[in-house]
Amino acid sequence: MQKNIVIAAAAPLSVCFLQSCGNTDNHPNASELDTTMHPKAPKDSAGKAKMIIDNDLMYAMSSTMAKMKIIMMSGDFDLDFANMMILHHQAAIDMSRVEIAQGRDEQIKAMALDIITLQNAQIVQMQEFVLNYNTPAIKVAQITEKPNPLGATMKTMMDKMNNMPMTGNTDQDFVAMMIPHHRAAVKMAEDELKHGKSLELKKLAKQMIVDQNEEIEEFKAWIINHK
Repeated sequence: MQKNIVIAAAAPLSVCFLQSCGNTDNHPNASELDTTMHPKAPKDSAGKAKMIIDNDLMYAMSSTMAKMKIIMMSGDFDLDFANMMILHHQAAIDMSRVEIAQGRDEQIKAMALDIITLQNAQIVQMQEFVLNYNTPAIKVAQITEKPNPLGATMKTMMDKMNNMPMTGNTDQDFVAMMIPHHRAAVKMAEDELKHGKSLELKKLAKQMIVDQNEEIEEFKAWIINHK
């Protein structure tokens, strides 16, 4: 996966990455991580501290999604959608890799593999779109004239996921995290259909809505069957 393609392709007012992408294979020490990534469990009745949940799912999500906080919107909806969705997909892929490595439920691991396969292909498609896209001339003032629904959707999703209690069960945590993550993707895709102009991206957005809504229903059914 060529994570730096987007950086080279985007126009000066499009997307600026101020730091390189984190690699989920190189984790910092637990003491260096934000407590929202590795929350401490309460003490038990004997006064012994329970183990810290070293949640690689939360780390995978946070390390990728943090890049979105430093994205500068170009004001062109198609370009912004493609650039933001590339990062959004990458977070799903990173979490899916954790599920495959640490999960135990074969159904969920199979779904994680499907997510990796499908969303990797869509990332390549969006990267090619960004590389070949001729950004229209946009005045800087237009960027802040009206709120961008993409940014609002991402903030809502990240707030929800960062405050989500982790159980330490990889399968359960993966499913719980992927539902709001998928819902955010659906909302962003719906916004692309409403505000975007690219027929290529609109077609891709329609497929994302279908695929991710189906997976949301599968995740919800799994939760019901594993109560």
